[in-house]
Amino acid sequence: MTMFTTRSIPVLFSLFLTTSPLYAAPVGHRHVIINEARPHALSEDDQRSVLELRDKLDAVLATDRSTLDRSERQALRQEYRALKQEMDRYNTGGTVIYLSTAGVIIILLLLIILL
Repeated sequence: MTMFTTRSIPVLFSLFLTTSPLYAAPVGHRHVIINEARPHALSEDDQRSVLELRDKLDAVLATDRSTLDRSERQALRQEYRALKQEMDRYNTGGTVIYLSTAGVIIILLLLIILL
């Protein structure tokens, strides 16, 4: 019993051509983006703290980690996580909806079928 038949070869070939390879994100300049509508709801002190946190996070992200040894990288990672947790304290109250690609495809198929 063979696994591939002559009929399955064109299907596999077309599947191979249509799938796009996964690439890692380029190692460019990473920075923190602040939603401009949200800080206006905070007090002046909180706005200053958010801007200071952004500057600290930018400094951590801009650090060249290739020259650091293991303990320094761990300390930097812990500092980054602590800053992110502190930043998450200011991000409460927002509404976010996550949709996967499969979910979007299913929703589109249902709309096509129903309409």
